[in-house]
Amino acid sequence: MTKQNKVAVIGAGIAGLSCATALKNAEFQVTIFEKSHGVSGRLSTRMTKHWKCDHGAQYFTARDPLFYFEVERWLIAKVAQIWQPTLKEFDHNTFSPKENEGAHKTIRYVGYPSNNSPAKWLAQTLNVLTESTINSIHKEENQWQVSSKEHGLYADNFDFLILAIPAPQAALLLNNTKSSLASLCASITMQPCFALMIQFDKKINCQFDGLFINKGLLSWAARDSAKPGRSQDELNHGETWVLHATSQWSKAHVDDKKDTVAQQMLDEFTKILQLDDYLNASGKFAVVPQSYDLHRWLYADCERYLTDVYKFDAEQKIGLCGDWLNGGKVQGAWLSGLKLANELINKNKGL
Repeated sequence: MTKQNKVAVIGAGIAGLSCATALKNAEFQVTIFEKSHGVSGRLSTRMTKHWKCDHGAQYFTARDPLFYFEVERWLIAKVAQIWQPTLKEFDHNTFSPKENEGAHKTIRYVGYPSNNSPAKWLAQTLNVLTESTINSIHKEENQWQVSSKEHGLYADNFDFLILAIPAPQAALLLNNTKSSLASLCASITMQPCFALMIQFDKKINCQFDGLFINKGLLSWAARDSAKPGRSQDELNHGETWVLHATSQWSKAHVDDKKDTVAQQMLDEFTKILQLDDYLNASGKFAVVPQSYDLHRWLYADCERYLTDVYKFDAEQKIGLCGDWLNGGKVQGAWLSGLKLANELINKNKGL
């Protein structure tokens, strides 16, 4: 190896962790900066004293051979399992079975015992600095310096800089650099999504564990408790659900009060359950949660996903990776990080 092997990765989602893992295996010195208190990005799980709920990506599939073998590693490590839910589609009038995509049955995986488990497992062998919001990057004598909101200027300098964050956040950091990647990031429009996590003290007796909703303000509803490893003993046989609002509705209400947004989403879910003939013992319809929590994903998805896989500015030594560069989804994020790492490894061999 040459001396040019220090890499800063900004973002500890699946793309950043995938990239960092491959670089570390190639003997690069990698430091990951993550603004949150933990890793996982969109494979996130909300933890409270009495319940937990996956509020980001709900599951993942593995159609690419490289990602399939990675998921096999996760299965062997017991940080992922196959999820076999009862899935339905809803058009605001009728429920119908969700058809599997393609010629073969779709296998859906989830993290075990939570969706953030694979990310935590990957991070175990990496140097991850959490609660480090990088708000400034600067190039000095052909090396990158980074500063965080919480800790100021980081003591070490880096030969390569990887931005494994949503395009709008990357655009802000790249704004004062000479990299051509700044204009690409600025051109990407990302959309918000509200995720409502609901705790019930009793089981919701409906015909689905996951519901794809084709009309209205909701796009998805899932019985989180139906996933492997989601023990609900502490809830006295209750369960948790997660609701996702559509990007259009989320955008229109992005600055509304949290309680207002949560109530509208819950009202919509109530109407859906009513059509599913969910009734209480007295014959009156009622679904009242014990508690709930709302999360606003400001950069949940793209109006138009790219298929570039990753981007690398060789002159400035900056790389971009993430699901927004590779068609969305967990598989796209992981492959984006891996293939950007391979680009750096190959270029470093020629230095």
